[in-house]
Amino acid sequence: MKSIQVDGDVLAYLQTHGMNAGHSASDVLREALFHAIDIDDDIFNDLMSLGSGPNDSANAILRRELGIQGHANPANPPPVNPPARIDFHIPAGTGTAPWNTHDSAVEGVVGQTLRIYNDDNVPHRPHTPGVPFPHPGADIAPGTFADYTLNNVFNLDTNPGLYDHDTGADARFWISVRAAA
Repeated sequence: MKSIQVDGDVLAYLQTHGMNAGHSASDVLREALFHAIDIDDDIFNDLMSLGSGPNDSANAILRRELGIQGHANPANPPPVNPPARIDFHIPAGTGTAPWNTHDSAVEGVVGQTLRIYNDDNVPHRPHTPGVPFPHPGADIAPGTFADYTLNNVFNLDTNPGLYDHDTGADARFWISVRAAA
């Protein structure tokens, strides 16, 4: 729990909207500022697979995918430093299809760890030419994950690029890796 300083007008707003009458300030703010929607599990998994990293919120992904202009909530600015780990989920039902798209490419920085979760029901293995990480020797079993350290810069449009070792070049994995700042 955090304490913040607010002016009298904010305090009055919170009190007139139920604070201290069975609701906390957080309850009032949550109701006034944020909206929750219910979506099916498969839609949620597909949505989150479009993320470019663990700090890419569902709201940010929806704004990007739906073409909604403007800025995301300024209370949640993007991090200045990239996170140490990027989480990517191979969506359920991927099979022999691409893991993601050019527009939803994973964006990394040399030195980060890429954690690939296999949410599909078949094994998958990234095929690399040794960059941006060494070619793995084993599949990622369904329901598990594997970690790869991003060692080299990698251009998103490299051809043939990264793809599923078990399926072939048509099962593309779109990723770009830039040098650390």
